[in-house]
Amino acid sequence: MAQEVANKFIEDVCNHLVRNMNITKVEEHFKETIAIYSKSSATQIDFWDRLMVNMLYFTENEQVWEKEFLGMLDKKEWLKATVLEEELLMHQMRIRQQVAEQMDAAKELFHKQYETDGLTEEDIVYDYAYSSAGHSMRIDLLTVLVSTPEQSKVLFNADPQETIRIINGYIAYHTDGIINKVKL
Repeated sequence: MAQEVANKFIEDVCNHLVRNMNITKVEEHFKETIAIYSKSSATQIDFWDRLMVNMLYFTENEQVWEKEFLGMLDKKEWLKATVLEEELLMHQMRIRQQVAEQMDAAKELFHKQYETDGLTEEDIVYDYAYSSAGHSMRIDLLTVLVSTPEQSKVLFNADPQETIRIINGYIAYHTDGIINKVKL
């Protein structure tokens, strides 16, 4: 029963996050960001690499997000919004540094992937937008939860791992919906 209550709460919060979303503005944001990367890149491969590096950054952030979230669920205590913001910012700076240090090795892997997987620019742009939207939704969701601790404490009665799994499912569902509505 507690998991069902938590699942319904997660569903409601995720629906709230996307309900009034202006897809035109989301599409414009993606197009502007992608255009900036494209214009500032010397070659098409450089452009693809920049998008891939951002996806690597989003993936690393997702792991940190999940760890922080699980920690709060396990302790049954929400961090204060300002503390969470500082924690995430600290992790983001560390991840940026790690990604920068891994840049050459990462690009080598990307270039192999372009060839072996036959990736097209459309594939990479789509994957970038999907990763970016998922990242934003994770941060927004966690921000809502810690900003409404009394309502969000229903999640403490459920299984933390199952709660994360359910959240990831809703994020994937809504991210698919958002990305399928935009034209990149």
